[in-house]
Amino acid sequence: MGDRMYENVYDNYVKYGIEAIKDGECNRCFGKNLKEDSFGVIHCLDCYSYKEITSDKYLFRKMRSIENKVHKLELNFDLTTEQISGSDFLVNCYIRRKNAFLQAVCGAGKTEMTLQLIHYALLEEKTVAFVIPRVEIIKQVSLRMQEYFPKTTISSIYGGSSLLPDSPFIITTPQQLIKFYQEFDLMIIDEVDAFPFVENQFLERLIKKSAKKNAVMIYMSATITKKYQQLIKQEKIEYHLISRRFHKKDLAIPIFVRSDNFLSDKTFKIILSLVSLKKPLIIYVASIAKALELKSQLDQKSLKVDYITSETKYKKAVIKAFVNEELDILVSTTLLERGVTFKNINVIVLEADADIFNEASLIQIAGRVGRIGDEGLVIFISKFKSEAMMSAKKAIATFNKSKL
Repeated sequence: MGDRMYENVYDNYVKYGIEAIKDGECNRCFGKNLKEDSFGVIHCLDCYSYKEITSDKYLFRKMRSIENKVHKLELNFDLTTEQISGSDFLVNCYIRRKNAFLQAVCGAGKTEMTLQLIHYALLEEKTVAFVIPRVEIIKQVSLRMQEYFPKTTISSIYGGSSLLPDSPFIITTPQQLIKFYQEFDLMIIDEVDAFPFVENQFLERLIKKSAKKNAVMIYMSATITKKYQQLIKQEKIEYHLISRRFHKKDLAIPIFVRSDNFLSDKTFKIILSLVSLKKPLIIYVASIAKALELKSQLDQKSLKVDYITSETKYKKAVIKAFVNEELDILVSTTLLERGVTFKNINVIVLEADADIFNEASLIQIAGRVGRIGDEGLVIFISKFKSEAMMSAKKAIATFNKSKL
């Protein structure tokens, strides 16, 4: 199965080690952001938080040997025509050793489109990385993948977890790729247009470091940045668009509502009107401070409200309460922008003209509605119509008009 290397850092591991910093470059993250202290020791400032790395340390790259196994793909459903077209595209790119971008609207089933590709690579005794930026989504995808591949050892790697021995299929955050060197034959990078990938040269270096020289790279998202548009235009990567969800129903078109204040009388009336429909409501806000402020104001109206942000300690419990309809309203930052599916919800974006809500973010948020074939409203409330708001609405309408 070839050489695969898992990397650790040691002090004075001279006999088998590689100098951690040499010739003005960090050999762990390939960065050049170095600083020498008063003792003449050189520190890498880019990756020190992953375990201090200095010129007096050594990297030990341990060869990984993976036992050949029979990998079985088990599905209790059939892919739709659109999903089959996406799946065939990915497999075809892999066979031809071509990097690719799969753009699929929210709720199209991107994960399911990767299954034949992953199975194909595993049967070839290759190592696969599925790179996902958010830990909660990794946990969800890992459970599904273990059902789809019951005979395959699958590792889920994020802060606090560890690599399982003999695992050819690894689902990981991009940051954890720092532990690998020329490990993967196939890398699937999900939500590549979202934080923390966007304009992050550090993570790009980790992806490059962990991939084999002839690895196939698959990038996926519902939206696409100018960087990848340019690569497609230059024919450096292949491209395929899935413009319809698996249930073939239209995406919800955002409704624009003007409001001069964060929680005006008009906004509050809209919130009460949606709550009266007895459907769960998510209200997206631009910051943690706004989430706290909004929850405080809604609490005074005797509504069942909770909030979720990056600082929420028990995120799973909050989401469970919302799914179980124990809440009228869930206030969220962009934390729930991507990768989550809720049944039968409405969505409001407050201050949708705020800078944090770019076109991609607004498309993703609107995509939370109607993911399983149900119907709901998406309302953007703002003082002005931002360019991002108008572009997002136009893009969603274009998706709805598209035919495969």
